[in-house]
Amino acid sequence: MAIPQWKLELQPASFNGVEFKVDVSSRGGGRRIANHEYPKRDIPYAEDMGRKSRRFTITGYVIGPFYKDQRDALIDQLEIEGPGTLILPTGMTRASEQLVTIENYSVTERRERGGIATFEMSFLEFGVNTSTLTFNDTPSQVNGAVDNSLDAMVPTDL
Repeated sequence: MAIPQWKLELQPASFNGVEFKVDVSSRGGGRRIANHEYPKRDIPYAEDMGRKSRRFTITGYVIGPFYKDQRDALIDQLEIEGPGTLILPTGMTRASEQLVTIENYSVTERRERGGIATFEMSFLEFGVNTSTLTFNDTPSQVNGAVDNSLDAMVPTDL
């Protein structure tokens, strides 16, 4: 019996290089909608305000004789400020979406299940801060080019 292709493509789950096992992973998204409802009107207007941030919710775990070291390493990465790289077994995070920020997490350890720590993690797509991007000022560039051309046309030996 042949192994299904999806099983051959599985990869280890990790956050910032710290590996963990995955029980459940889900991905959410959608559109940001501003719903406008007006007095004395029966027809609303739904305004599309762009794509929502993609959200990844994972139930994962670390297990084994050295699970405490793995648990602590994962907690350290989850608490670092700034974005990190999330890799999921089935590739649910495409390469362009792997940069995420942790929204929240929790760790559970049970007395009757020794040697395992279970994590509930919620990540948000990190994206790009567009307010820090710089753009070319085309009108100023055109005006500068015109000024330079005019300056070049004026004879200097008058």
